Order: sequence, then C-alpha cells, then structure tokens
Amino acid sequence: MKPTVIFLIGPASSGKSTVGKLLVSKYNFGYLDKDMICNKFTGKLLETNGYSPFDRDGCSFYTDVVMDLEYQTLLDIANDNLQLGNSVILDAPFLGYFSNNNYINELIEKYNWHTINPIVLKVTVDFATLKQRMEARALERDTWKLANWDKYVQSIQEKQCLWENIKMVSFDNSSDTVDAEKLFQILDFKSGITI
Repeated sequence: MKPTVIFLIGPASSGKSTVGKLLVSKYNFGYLDKDMICNKFTGKLLETNGYSPFDRDGCSFYTDVVMDLEYQTLLDIANDNLQLGNSVILDAPFLGYFSNNNYINELIEKYNWHTINPIVLKVTVDFATLKQRMEARALERDTWKLANWDKYVQSIQEKQCLWENIKMVSFDNSSDTVDAEKLFQILDFKSGITI
C-alpha cells in the first residue's frame, strides 16, 4: 500500500477546509489543518513578543521566526501518519515555500518519503467570491487582507507553486456548493493511487 499526502493549497476563504473534509469523508484520509494545530500556540508566541496574536500577513517576526515552526510541526505529524501507512491531507497555504522548486524533493529526503505519493490540490476561486466569503466569515486574522485587498490579490497572483516531482491538480471552488463529482474526477484515485 502506497500512502498519499495531499498538499491542499489555496488562499484563505477559498474553501480548502470544505474540500479537504469532503475528501476525508470519501477516502478516509487523516486531516491535518495547520491553523487547528498551531494557531493557539502561534497567537501566544506572537503576543509574548509584542505582536497581535492575529498578526501573520506583513509581520516579519511571524515569517522569520514562527512560520517555519508551524510547518515543521505540521509535516512531522503528517510524517508519523504516513510512516504508519495512513494517507493524509495537509490543509495549509504553503505560500512561503512556493518559490523553492526543490521543496518536495527536500521533504522526500528529509522524511524518507520514497514510497509516498505526493499530490498538490490547488483550490481556486474568483476574487469577487473570495472577498465575499472572507467578509462573511469576519475573522480578525483577515483584517489586513481586507484592508489591503489589491495588494493581497497581487500577492496571490504572483506566488505560483513551482514545486517539481509532484502531481499538481486544480479545483475551481467558486460555486456556492462544492461539485464533489468533479473533485473526485480531478483526483482520479483509480489511476495508480492506493488509498
């Protein structure tokens, strides 16, 4: 059996969690959400260093010190599951790592994932819908994004995932409900992926 790791990427409010949980319910993957794993600790770490617990975007302390700790924690937990033969979905933006085209190869070497099947599932959504969803969820951590919308959109457009040695698929999640049939078809788990 060859376990699969899905890197579920996409901007905040694109519906990654909804898509990820739908896949989990069908294929019985483990589901690891970086925010659920790290947010409480990250918030406290930021606060004790004089920042708002919701500072992420535009905060150099977060990007220089905290971000790598979050992702290392997420990947270590994922690796434990994968080594036990359990497939996992990683719900996290990974934006800060997109420019490293060797990122997946580095993870394969670090964690000995030579028998792991990695996939990127990029959840996309049109920007008008994205803004509506973000405004509707009204989370404090989105304050900077909404206040700097054009800059935020530009950063999404500029940051393309350049990873090599990994299958990449995109799923447009702009409609009001997730098209589950289309999602399952895009992933096509019958073609060589063992769950």
